Amino acid sequence: MNDLRQISAAVARPLTQLGRAAFRFVFPPSCPRCRREVEFEERDGRGRLIAPVLCHQCAADLLPPPSRRCVRCGLPVGSHAPTDGCPHCRSSKFRFRSVIRCGLYDDAMRSACIRAKSSTESPLAAALVNLLWLHARHELDSEQIDVVVAVPRHWTKRLLHRHHAAETLARVLARRLNKPHGRGLLRKIKWTLDQSDLTAAERKLNLKDAFAVWSRPRSLAGKTVLLVDDILTTGTTANECTRALLHAGATQVIVAVIAVVPPHAR
Repeated sequence: MNDLRQISAAVARPLTQLGRAAFRFVFPPSCPRCRREVEFEERDGRGRLIAPVLCHQCAADLLPPPSRRCVRCGLPVGSHAPTDGCPHCRSSKFRFRSVIRCGLYDDAMRSACIRAKSSTESPLAAALVNLLWLHARHELDSEQIDVVVAVPRHWTKRLLHRHHAAETLARVLARRLNKPHGRGLLRKIKWTLDQSDLTAAERKLNLKDAFAVWSRPRSLAGKTVLLVDDILTTGTTANECTRALLHAGATQVIVAVIAVVPPHAR
């Protein structure tokens, strides 16, 4: 019986590979942003092909020129990158330790992030977070993440919009890092106004006590959490999520986003 199973597996494997190759020949993979044909070339740490991906031109359009960034808030800084914050965030009382981002929320990246929120654009959201992983894979690996968690929405918004970009990003990034995806671990327990319509002071009050961890007691004890969202503006939402995660026992929280909004665009 074991020999029969081994023979079946040996026959099925090349047939599966042949089927996938035929499918790619008839329906070649395309860039989710511009629809150009692309080749899957990069592999993750477990040897799996990374897909979907952006074409080289779209990746170049979205990634900013190489520069130093503030570890604390993700914004560009000069030749000297301080560890205690830059002029934009030094006075902010962030609870999360650092921000890892792909680009800046400006021009082409802004358009891509807005599109990725649509219910029909989950492949674009996945391609954006794959770009983040390819761009910052060594930094992400060095953080020794224990669990990946998305910034959640209130349940009323989940009823109206099934696709949640941050959840897609967290799921794909957890797969890239080969770490658990803490789906549903962090929840938004209070309905709040849209942050984009509020001042900085109003944003803090709006999100106060809005998030909580729903899990077994002390399940996060001693853990390093990667908190994932699509965009970081002032850091208020990430800060309040971090408050809940630390209160539940997490040791530290690292924030990963596709884009950080520069001060002039807030």
